Amino acid sequence: MNYDLIVIGSGPAGYVAAIRAGQTGLKTLVIDKKYIGGMCLNWGCIPTKSILESAKLFKRMKTGAAEFGIEGFKPEELQFNWLQAVKRSTGIVQKLSRGIEYLWKKNGVEFLSAEAKLLSPNEVEANKLIYTAKNILIATGSKPAKLSELPKAIELEEFLSLAELPEKPILYGRGAIIVEYAQFFAMLGKTPTIIASDLPLVPKLDAYLEAFIIKKLKKDKVKVIPASGIMVKGDSIYFEDKQIEHDAIINCSLREAVLPASEIDLELAEGYLATDEFYRTNIASIFAMGDVNGKSYLAHAASAQGLSVINFIQGSQEADESVYPINIYSDPEMAQIGFTEAELKTKGIEYQSREFSLNANGKALAEGTAEGFIRLLFETKYHQVLGVQIVAANATDLIAEAGILLELEGTVYDLAKTVHAHPTIAEVFMDVASI
Repeated sequence: MNYDLIVIGSGPAGYVAAIRAGQTGLKTLVIDKKYIGGMCLNWGCIPTKSILESAKLFKRMKTGAAEFGIEGFKPEELQFNWLQAVKRSTGIVQKLSRGIEYLWKKNGVEFLSAEAKLLSPNEVEANKLIYTAKNILIATGSKPAKLSELPKAIELEEFLSLAELPEKPILYGRGAIIVEYAQFFAMLGKTPTIIASDLPLVPKLDAYLEAFIIKKLKKDKVKVIPASGIMVKGDSIYFEDKQIEHDAIINCSLREAVLPASEIDLELAEGYLATDEFYRTNIASIFAMGDVNGKSYLAHAASAQGLSVINFIQGSQEADESVYPINIYSDPEMAQIGFTEAELKTKGIEYQSREFSLNANGKALAEGTAEGFIRLLFETKYHQVLGVQIVAANATDLIAEAGILLELEGTVYDLAKTVHAHPTIAEVFMDVASI
């Protein structure tokens, strides 16, 4: 069976690339051995954000309802129904999964549920059949690295299958997900402990936001312990000769590539598939996009890479140089795009920073979501904005405006003269630029 394109993996890189390939007239086959939508849709991005929203609503009802004039119930009697929260997230996942299947069908993309094995630069074996294609896209993603020293740790893929939530979980690892899980448990009144495999806690984040995270976790009474200081004895874990009370360990380690079975030699770089600026591997007809190439762990970056690959196959020679936002779905949310201060200093770029607090924003005060700020980093000659950092209840949405600004090489002056509706949280862009 012959195709123009075979995509191995159906996560944000794979399914988006397949849809675009179908739209451009390529006969396309997607092969995935497990989930439509990959880790992101099935046990990562979407379901975790769903349960986080449940926890945020629970916390707000329990601690803030009276301030808003809501009475008639006793906050201390509120209970969190974990299984119902999971059921809601499952419904969302199923709806989105059907949406992907619909878009594939609409654009003539075929799907095969099977494990794929690379046989040659143009051949893939699946279900004991051989499929050929002019080009092959590997989008097999990644998963948290196993903890050999903590073999009983719960994997994130298993978390939503728990019958009940632990009361005193240890979260081992680092990254945005460990912050989100820690706050999830804290919002429900549990006692989580973070064992940080390394610092900074969230790689690639500006030190200013990292400092906010550490301060916020301390406020939420979440202990952060360095992994270098722990000692494991059987099922017990000690730090500074004191046993850490826990009833579960959850693996939030940074991820490692999931490599497809292969009879051909694909070049690796630090365990990931090595690629050039067009996401080509060492074999010209085989591309690798998303987490599997190690360039980014972000779902939206994976999708952007997938689109870039299809553009390249269809004749575009423009390398993908997009600027991707980093989002953390914490409480409040955090987002960042562009350069960090450390990166600007390394590049020798003279810059200034400006910050504006949400405590001066009318809509944030009205909503009771005034914890946070916006911060601009801009070069000193033309005042071109080079980096934006936001802490706000909806920071992960607000950052999109900054993305457009950076893409158009906009300045502080451009931002200051752009009229924003009042009252809105987005006014902070205009306000910080007008200081």
